[in-house]
Amino acid sequence: MKLFSNVFFCLLFFANYALYALDAGKISGSVKESGTLSPLEADVKLFYNDTIFIKGIKCNAQGAFLFDNLPTGNYKLEVSLMEYSKAIIKGIVLNAESPVKTFDTLHLNKQDVTTEEIVIEDKKNLMTLTGDKKVFNVDQTTMSKGGTAIDVLKKVPMVDVDADDNVSLRGSQNVKILIDDKPSKYASLKQIPADGIDRIELITNPSAKYESEGVTGLINIVMKKNNNMGFTGNLTLGMGYKDRYNGGIDVSLKKNRWSLFGSTYIGTQSNFTFNHNGGIDYYSPVSYYRSTGQGTNSSKYLFSQGSAEFEFAPGNTIGFEGSFNTGGWKNLNNSRGENLDANFGLMSYNTRINNFSGIWQGYTLSLYYNGKLNDAGRELSGDITFSRNRNGMNNNLNRQEFDGNGNPLLINPYLQYDQTNIKTYYLNAQLDYIHPFTPETKMETGYKGTFRRNDNDFASDSLDYALNGYIRNIGNSNHFNLDEYINAVYGVFSSSLAGFNYKLGLRLEQTNIKGDLVTGGQDFKKNYIDFFPTVSVSRKIGDMHQVQLSYSRRITRPNVWRLNPFVNRNDPKVVFMGNPDLNPEFTNSYEIGYSLMTPVVSVSPMFFYRQSQDVISNFSYLEDTNVLVTTYRNAKGSKAYGMDLVLSSRALQWLGLNGTLSLYNTKFDEDPISDYAAEEGFSWKGNIRATFTLGTLLNLELYYNYVGKKINAQGFNIPSQNFDMSISRAFMNNKLTVSFRANDVFKTLKWGQDINSSGYKGIYRNNFDSRTFYMNFSYKFGNTDESYQKKKKVKQNNNEQNDQQDNNGPGR
Repeated sequence: MKLFSNVFFCLLFFANYALYALDAGKISGSVKESGTLSPLEADVKLFYNDTIFIKGIKCNAQGAFLFDNLPTGNYKLEVSLMEYSKAIIKGIVLNAESPVKTFDTLHLNKQDVTTEEIVIEDKKNLMTLTGDKKVFNVDQTTMSKGGTAIDVLKKVPMVDVDADDNVSLRGSQNVKILIDDKPSKYASLKQIPADGIDRIELITNPSAKYESEGVTGLINIVMKKNNNMGFTGNLTLGMGYKDRYNGGIDVSLKKNRWSLFGSTYIGTQSNFTFNHNGGIDYYSPVSYYRSTGQGTNSSKYLFSQGSAEFEFAPGNTIGFEGSFNTGGWKNLNNSRGENLDANFGLMSYNTRINNFSGIWQGYTLSLYYNGKLNDAGRELSGDITFSRNRNGMNNNLNRQEFDGNGNPLLINPYLQYDQTNIKTYYLNAQLDYIHPFTPETKMETGYKGTFRRNDNDFASDSLDYALNGYIRNIGNSNHFNLDEYINAVYGVFSSSLAGFNYKLGLRLEQTNIKGDLVTGGQDFKKNYIDFFPTVSVSRKIGDMHQVQLSYSRRITRPNVWRLNPFVNRNDPKVVFMGNPDLNPEFTNSYEIGYSLMTPVVSVSPMFFYRQSQDVISNFSYLEDTNVLVTTYRNAKGSKAYGMDLVLSSRALQWLGLNGTLSLYNTKFDEDPISDYAAEEGFSWKGNIRATFTLGTLLNLELYYNYVGKKINAQGFNIPSQNFDMSISRAFMNNKLTVSFRANDVFKTLKWGQDINSSGYKGIYRNNFDSRTFYMNFSYKFGNTDESYQKKKKVKQNNNEQNDQQDNNGPGR
């Protein structure tokens, strides 16, 4: 905590300095071709202290450029244009005596080249704020090398991941996760290798172009796609503590109008041991239940993806993408549960041995088109994606009951064999159209159809000692199908007025749900239509300040696990069941944000308020005084408000600092029908990342994260913290990078939950091998000059690029 406090106040000092350093500094000039003196619409980039990129602009038709509202300091200009030599001007000093610098004419020499159109790309910052997105650039850190998407998300500001890999954004698990702007088709984010991820995008208040699912917004995981010209590739190998291994390769080929890309990753994901303990205190009659256990977990995976894109006409491309993933896992869990009387005397106990094993397999196929219809900005794009996934699990259970003296209650232990087979099918079709009226005004509209089928088949067999064979346990077997059909249309109008950029959107979604409990002959249907308005207003003040206000209405639909009405009595003390009568949860979300971007520091405070109704929450109650039943219900409502403060500084060339401080307050409305008290509580989260660049010697990253107590409808999750570090060094002209990372160095990461109800109190704690060590090697081959990249429209959901342009506004 002391480290976090010191660095946090250091950042505040830099922010304070930046506010007082603002001046009316200007750098301007014109660019012309050497010889003909024709004006050039060149690209001009401005750097602070030669290395810190501030912004880039394009010269106008007369070749003129202007950077204004600059603080005092030392600057550098880079001027470039395709087929011309680059001009670099260093040592530009702005101070109180000379705040303006004008270059009458900068000349560029024509070069005899025949290469394709190119642009020059700067190294990305670790965190950037673009329009309504908060972007975390994974490839700029070594903290998650050799890990999974879960490991990456644990390092993303405003995001939490608990011990069961549940992802929360701003304190809520009601968040929609996308992969490359499409709904995630993976059963677990552990199936995605971290080395294949390019960046994480957080969209906390999306416009109507995005689907409305997710109370706190969207998390978009963008996979890597190499845009370098020619043939390029990257090879990675890694090893870690306790038999953790990984490796991968990605290659790309760009020639003429063809772009090809492929990658494959393989390895082990999680080899660790764990232990857990918990208990239930019953109030009437007074008694206690205590449980302890320990176990091991291991897994392995194979992930592969590829794409091909062809530009059949200028500005018009058609492409195909495909991915495949498979893997397996094992889990062994030994536990003991004790029933105690009011004086903590042992009345009886049971032992359980669960031996789990499972596999997953899945593939995705996508065909897309991106078309530029004219030079005025009319665009049409379409995408159709199909994916299929299968997850299978087997469990051998050995359970035995004993009395308080240790005598078996049955001669033979109870043996059970369970088989789970889950199949999911996704079909998504999308069409988007953009029609500009003026450079600042445009209309966007489109359609999206989402068709999902979930087939969940669970079979349970128990050993009949008399027959010496397993027989089907009908009461414990469950086959449930859930079909979802969601049709959506949207319209977004964006323009500017009196220096303000605004965006008005409306989305209509029709939802059709059909559930079928095959084993019980029970089915249900739900059909509803909802409207989702969105509003966004922003204004840029100079080159350093921006204010943005936004509103959106969001929805959370109950998933397949929450709707399945099957009553699972696998554990005689704990019963699980879904609730087909659940209604969707609706949320009105408001946000106001401010950004200060200076050469020294960037500061972005964001305030939000959410009001939800029909909140979908876990609900537990007692059955027959000592059997805990866990299900789901719609609570009356909840309110949440808070602030996220994101700071980033590169005041020193050798030191980069990034920090996030999040403060949340949540209150659940009292609901006597659901037995929910008016739970209310404050929680906070803070993290700090320091990156040290020690010349050519090495790079060092330090990361500290603290998550405070989080309130839920029936209790809270306990606080947790961790400290991670990584060291990397580049060799062979930056082609080879060697890195070492250590997670949870001081072994302080833990997970626990307290539950309060009218009839009992529950306590659960879980500890695992959170301290891990990894060594990774990465080698680039082929055309590794990342300075030059082909200038083309990369395939993406058009819900992205135009949002960024809208928020730039005139004169950005």
